[in-house]
Amino acid sequence: MIDLRNRIALVTGASRGIGRAIVEALARQGAYVVAASRGDNAVPTVEAVQAAGGRAEALSLDVTDAGAIERAVQNIVAKHGRIDIVVSNAGITRDQLLLRMKRDDWDAVLATNLTATFTLCQAVLKPMIKQRGGRRRRRG
Repeated sequence: MIDLRNRIALVTGASRGIGRAIVEALARQGAYVVAASRGDNAVPTVEAVQAAGGRAEALSLDVTDAGAIERAVQNIVAKHGRIDIVVSNAGITRDQLLLRMKRDDWDAVLATNLTATFTLCQAVLKPMIKQRGGRRRRRG
């Protein structure tokens, strides 16, 4: 087991399935987990983590909204001082034969599964690099 005490983790798609399992695993290893999903869908995940003695909070987040991602990251850093771990797990499917697939469905899959990951990584890299740079200066 990896010791993740004093680590802040952000997990998207945290309401069920793989995302919920990731949140629970990180919390068992000691991380404080921000469990993000649409609406209040991550609340049951957070309640389960807390009932097991872990630390977590739910975050309502539409990962296809770049501004919402940026604000969420800023709020997490303001509240917790940093983000150490990011898991971009949010994803959707719109399974259909190519001939029947609507363009809106295609665009939704790309926005959720690809663009959101890109946007989230860009947003968290800024504070992570600052945090890392600050650590390096203190050592030297």
